[in-house]
Amino acid sequence: MSMTSMITSRARRRAVWLGAVLAGSALLTTPAHAQWVTTAEQFYPGGRFNWRFLSTFPDAAKMFNAFDYGHAILYEVLWTLPETKAVPRLEEREFRYLTTQLLVSPPKIPLAEEAIMPAYTRVAPEAKLMFEWAHILHRQVYDIWSDVRLDEATKDRETRRILAAYLARRDLAFSLKPKSMRLMQEMPYSLAFRKAYPKFNGLIWAYHWLQVGLYEPLLVATNDAERSRLVRATTDRFRAMIADAPEHMPRVMPMTAAIAPTFAARYPEIAIIFDNLHSMHDVISDILANDSVPRAQKRTEIMLAARRYRDDTSFVMPDSAWRTMSIEMGLENQGGPAVGFTREFPTPTVTRGAVMRHDDQTGRHIGMGWGEMLGGAHHHHPPAPKPDTLAAVRRR
Repeated sequence: MSMTSMITSRARRRAVWLGAVLAGSALLTTPAHAQWVTTAEQFYPGGRFNWRFLSTFPDAAKMFNAFDYGHAILYEVLWTLPETKAVPRLEEREFRYLTTQLLVSPPKIPLAEEAIMPAYTRVAPEAKLMFEWAHILHRQVYDIWSDVRLDEATKDRETRRILAAYLARRDLAFSLKPKSMRLMQEMPYSLAFRKAYPKFNGLIWAYHWLQVGLYEPLLVATNDAERSRLVRATTDRFRAMIADAPEHMPRVMPMTAAIAPTFAARYPEIAIIFDNLHSMHDVISDILANDSVPRAQKRTEIMLAARRYRDDTSFVMPDSAWRTMSIEMGLENQGGPAVGFTREFPTPTVTRGAVMRHDDQTGRHIGMGWGEMLGGAHHHHPPAPKPDTLAAVRRR
């Protein structure tokens, strides 16, 4: 039996046990904050396009099953082990396993994350469900844009319908307002994870690069053959990114408007949701990794962050500033473009894990909070195309 099969087999067996335990209740681990969790799981909204991405692009789709393991083992290790044991576990053992085995030959079926992170699931089940609901949105948009039976008007209509279904879950849905990087990088607990776990942090950002990057070939391709070629090229680019890890992994968090500008121009609300999702992933990692947050307070801080990422008032910035910030961060620092790239990876202009500070109202880069700029020009990429220029983009 292969290592991947062993992982998925163990995950299924443990998931059955966890299902019996968690079905009746989801009591929290901290007695002072114990409560019944009323947030419920929800399955995919219906659509004839369901699973189309998996059936059409199985190599790319299976990657997300490996990503689920990576996120889950990250939170479980940060919650259950002290830093002296967590650092070698993640930076060496799990990083090597993911980059040389699981991502090379990813599982064929999704993993039950509760089976990988049983302890963390009981700490913040609501946050876990926020992530899962956003991941369903991710996968359904892939499905819609992989379905060759749908014309573009139908794809747009179905994408809007799926977005409406996502937003109807106000207890789970991320805000449509872009969140300032201050929420991710300037809290008392911020940066703990990227400083102590630079390789695994880069791997998480590489995941996010592919998650948003795969939309670009689906939208810019003009025919089925080109779409298949571009999806394969983007997936291969990710494999190259992790083959020499962490050399070519992103040095700052990939932004959807930079990595997938055509997608972000067509569906800015969804692009903002995904950037908020990925930002909150970093926040939870920092809370769990930072010993200055007492263990009994970690759930409280996670729930506060979750509320901020759902509301439309906390740490918001204008859409125009969000787009400018995505540009000012430098495409070369975010892993490079998802389509139209050359064989060589772009040369980053910041150190790994650097904190780039931006003005909340304009999005302009105003300095470094941690890390430094490197020598060489900072290559700004052009702004994302406006919706009325999409036809021209697709003809290129």
